[in-house]
Amino acid sequence: MDIYFVMDYTLFYKNNRPGARHPDGKADMNTDIMTIDGKEMRRLDLHEIQKRELEIFKVFTGICEKYGIRYYLAGGTLLGAVRHHGFIPWDDDIDVNMPREDYDKLLAHADEIAESGDYKLAAYELGNLNYPFAKIYDLHTSINKLYDDDETERNLWIDIFPMDGLPDDEREVRRIFKKTLTARKILRVKQAKLGEGKTAFRRTFKPLVKALCRPISDEKLLKYINDVCRTYKVDECSYMGGIANGYGPQERVPRRPYLKSVMLPFEDIKVSAPGCYDYYLKNLYGDYMQLPPEDKRVTHDMEVFAETDP
Repeated sequence: MDIYFVMDYTLFYKNNRPGARHPDGKADMNTDIMTIDGKEMRRLDLHEIQKRELEIFKVFTGICEKYGIRYYLAGGTLLGAVRHHGFIPWDDDIDVNMPREDYDKLLAHADEIAESGDYKLAAYELGNLNYPFAKIYDLHTSINKLYDDDETERNLWIDIFPMDGLPDDEREVRRIFKKTLTARKILRVKQAKLGEGKTAFRRTFKPLVKALCRPISDEKLLKYINDVCRTYKVDECSYMGGIANGYGPQERVPRRPYLKSVMLPFEDIKVSAPGCYDYYLKNLYGDYMQLPPEDKRVTHDMEVFAETDP
């Protein structure tokens, strides 16, 4: 399958966009209370969002500890643990990596996660997520994203990314990431909201680009990404990385040092981090202990609501 380059609608998010309407709600989103799917819900601030995500994370780590499933903090969540001992103050999500073998083990416990009726594990492999990775949702919440709209993403979540093996050959690594990054761009365009965009150019041409991508089904794209990611097995390679979600070849890490887990404080708990977290963070962020300029301290551009009486 050949997938060609499609315009990249990169999303930079903020957490307060006045005047939007929740797609399932009845009140203007300038208000703190609205009715969504027949339930009264209250708008959450950033601190409340982080608190609820931490509760989702505790459910996830509980399952991992119970069944001996490995996980490692990833991306900005790992950076937050190292630099802030918790969330980056302006961050509003949690990211974790899992070797593919452990990721597959986690998916087998979807029913157990759902038992309470409070949470749901969603993944491409489970047939209930239009992303090439997994999420655990808080079912007592509702979200509205500014720039994209996907029917499988309606609740507050944490992200769970599989890690796959990567070869020694750097050219082959670049080729693998080029394939998945291109397919993910097409998926993102297909999920983009019409009428929204950071520039007039994007708002104008988005319908055309979406129309060009429409013949390629989400299922075909997701299967393609999944197949490329699973080309190399983790335990047969000296390197590994987050191909399904990563930024690019800089995600590649040496397998053995990475898998030697170290425990780091994150808010009020201790969590697993990669043994070579300094190497990983420098690859992604450079001088990661340096705070970014204030205009770069951005969050997902979305509104989050929670049931007032769950």
